[in-house]
Amino acid sequence: MPEDCTIKLLCDGGAGGTGGGTPAVCVPSENEGAVDDICGVFVSASGSDENDATKEAPLKTLGAALALAEKNEKRRVYACAETFEEAVEVTHGVTIYGGLDCANGWGWARDQRKTVLTARAGETPLVMRGGGAEATVRVEDVHVQARGIEPGDVALAGASSIAAVVEEVNVELARCVLEAGDAAAGAEGAAHETSAMGGAEGKSGGEACSAEIVVPGGSVKNDCGTPEDESDDSRGGSGGNGEADSGGLGNHGAPENLMNGGKGEGAAVCTDGTAGENGPEGGPGAGATGLGEISASGFTGVAGRDGTKGGTAQGGGGGGGAKGGASAGKCTDEALAGGASGGSGGAGGCGGAGGRGGGAGGASLALVSLNATLSFEEVTLKTGRGGAGGKGGAGQEGGAGGAGGPGGTKPEEATALNNACAGGAGGKGGVGGSGGGGRGGHAIGIAYKGAAPPVQGATVELGEAGPGGVGANAEGEGAAGVKAEVQAF
Repeated sequence: MPEDCTIKLLCDGGAGGTGGGTPAVCVPSENEGAVDDICGVFVSASGSDENDATKEAPLKTLGAALALAEKNEKRRVYACAETFEEAVEVTHGVTIYGGLDCANGWGWARDQRKTVLTARAGETPLVMRGGGAEATVRVEDVHVQARGIEPGDVALAGASSIAAVVEEVNVELARCVLEAGDAAAGAEGAAHETSAMGGAEGKSGGEACSAEIVVPGGSVKNDCGTPEDESDDSRGGSGGNGEADSGGLGNHGAPENLMNGGKGEGAAVCTDGTAGENGPEGGPGAGATGLGEISASGFTGVAGRDGTKGGTAQGGGGGGGAKGGASAGKCTDEALAGGASGGSGGAGGCGGAGGRGGGAGGASLALVSLNATLSFEEVTLKTGRGGAGGKGGAGQEGGAGGAGGPGGTKPEEATALNNACAGGAGGKGGVGGSGGGGRGGHAIGIAYKGAAPPVQGATVELGEAGPGGVGANAEGEGAAGVKAEVQAF
């Protein structure tokens, strides 16, 4: 039988060999020279995706080579020991043979050089998935290198560095390196741009000698933007009435944390309402403790909890009313002899929203395995550092209280009467509690779901896990990340 026919027969599966059932004549590590063009698809960084995918005319990108190999019954890709900057997905039982010395005849370079696969920061260079229960993806002599995240890269805050993801497929790795870089620190809890809603100013009291009983202006309310929910309302106390014989008491502001209405004029002159009590501060958020989630999209960490909302402040007390009367130096008409009425208190400010929790630090993961079957032969799994958890954000400032309304005045000729008293200012809303710190990022060789993967045939080199993010107190500190060769999720 002619030699080329023998090669065709063998490469179509007519003889045994390593590499997931690939015949030995098509396995670079079992041959002194290059394998034949008929064995599969050839790719070099110096090629062109318009080429014929042979050694003389290789494709340029691994993505194009894999797409062609998936349509080819042999499903083999032969890659030069060069650097390919792209994120690729391997399916349908394709085998990648890397580490080929393409400058010297496409023979196997042994342990001198490997094919390097990398991608942009934040991207996973190699994903292997699917193809049915019997499908096996095999990769030989490839160094998969996930880039680390540059410190201060705001766009990639909390991003992970993951070298490879394997999902529901059998995978064989031989003489490969899966290397993750340093992950990004989590974002600090975002600051609130403005303070919470402030309270309205109180209303002025009525002028003396304008009615039999001079009533004050109505109280003012701050509904804190939730008119259907009265639990967070603040009201300024209304001022006291002005009557002929006495001034009425100013009413207390609500919520009635403090008795702050002013006294009406009787034996002594009236008094102003006093300021409302400030709202209580919100509580701090808890620090993040959960492990996070892994998926085909990568890793999602756990952020710190938001702080709780600050309390609404009390409205200012209403000012006391003044007495009137009809006689010399007082009102000229007995039917209009009421004294000046008190000003109403200003509404209190709303409580500030809780500070936002710090973001989770990104994880540095050499391999994410999702219900996959793995085997290793002289494989190195290497991680960088997990990202630090983000600091919890500051709580929003409470809203300012409204000023108290001025007391009603007397006519200029009513020299024997007094002006009424002013309402008190509303209190300031309580500041929101600080957010909790985010969890530190992990440094894990194999993060998995499903059956526990083996570690035989693999060497694991780990960086450090990221520290937890800062919170307001010990309970607000995010937990540090996990450092482990293998970790179930």
